[in-house]
Amino acid sequence: MSYKLSMKKKQLIIVIHVLSVVCWLGGAMAMLLLGMYMLKAENGEQLYYTLDNMHLIDVVFIRYTALVALLTGIVLSVWTNWGLFKHYWILIKLILTLALIAFGIEYMGDWLSQIVRMAKQERFLALSDAAFLKASYSLIGGALANIVSLVFMTAISYFKPFGKMKPIVRKSKPQATA
Repeated sequence: MSYKLSMKKKQLIIVIHVLSVVCWLGGAMAMLLLGMYMLKAENGEQLYYTLDNMHLIDVVFIRYTALVALLTGIVLSVWTNWGLFKHYWILIKLILTLALIAFGIEYMGDWLSQIVRMAKQERFLALSDAAFLKASYSLIGGALANIVSLVFMTAISYFKPFGKMKPIVRKSKPQATA
């Protein structure tokens, strides 16, 4: 028989999981709001410090909390009766979480680093740079995608739609008689 979490351990991991998702969602909302605020900066210092705060939020409230949410979600799935591949809603959450983390690593981190670097060098003039604006709008869109995805994952955690996954039945090959 596989390992199952005790009720106390399960509750503790659920609390950690929920708090990590709340931090991730809050970080994504802060990134969206600061991203929109950044585009209305009135001077170079305001632009740079807004971006510097966005970088801090990315590191503190998004990167690590997303990983904690992934790990605690996997632990809760594997070490409880839910199972990782028993319900569609759990599989959807796993795929979306992995996709958001990969998207954040591959694109959002680069966009943020790019616009922070440009704002540090060019200050207020960065707002008239096409590459800066393109990366800024991409970052804002990424924050919005995180928010929508996290709200969707929260909703399916509550409603548990789509039912159970059907086990794959393998047909055995007929054996030849000798």
